[in-house]
Amino acid sequence: MATKQWADGPWELIETPSKSLDVANEHPAVYIANEMAFAHNAMLRGINSIYRQAPNVHETQDITDFLFFVKSWAGWVSHHHVLEEEQMFPGFEKIIGKDGFLEGNVDQHHAFQPALKKLLAYGSDIKPEQYDAAVLLAIVEELGPALRQHLSDEIPSLLSMQPYDGPALLEVYKECEAEAGKQDKHVVPPMVLGLRDVTFQGGNNWPAMPPLSEWFVHYLFARRHSGSWRFLPCDTWGKPRPLPFA
Repeated sequence: MATKQWADGPWELIETPSKSLDVANEHPAVYIANEMAFAHNAMLRGINSIYRQAPNVHETQDITDFLFFVKSWAGWVSHHHVLEEEQMFPGFEKIIGKDGFLEGNVDQHHAFQPALKKLLAYGSDIKPEQYDAAVLLAIVEELGPALRQHLSDEIPSLLSMQPYDGPALLEVYKECEAEAGKQDKHVVPPMVLGLRDVTFQGGNNWPAMPPLSEWFVHYLFARRHSGSWRFLPCDTWGKPRPLPFA
């Protein structure tokens, strides 16, 4: 794998706060920032996987599966940011007592939203015979820089919540986490588990799940769209593997 391009570029992954902060700091804002960093890195591995593989997908079935992956990734990222704007950030600001505390992060959403919508539409509407890697790459290149900047900048914003009511902040986060868990189980869990890397920065167990969850995802939920999950950079257990079309 060392000689092949992988999903850790061209848009660089984010260092998780637990690598640079005092690990004894257990304020919930640190936990929230850490969890969000793992989620953001999953998003970056997704856009990198799309970018690395797009030029080398040629057969009709491969294109069909790849476009579903593109659509699924863009839909998941879009849902994540809508949930932040409508539920998570207002919930945090209510506890903090400052309207607009996270306004800068919301403004960044608007910077990449048009390109994200283009990508979602491309994955949803383009027929295999219309597939043009150059068009797809242009959309991703438009999206990537602003998205990467936002995903990085949001982490210190979340860490800046440490002076405030930690348990209340955590309750908001957990409610949003539960809401995110309502997405299509045949799409989001298989994709997200394959976008994490349990070996990243010395190892991690993100996301925390009940026992046997990975088994259920792998053998039950992932089967419906298994062709699309070929393009993921890791297996269901979060172990890195070569990108087949890189």
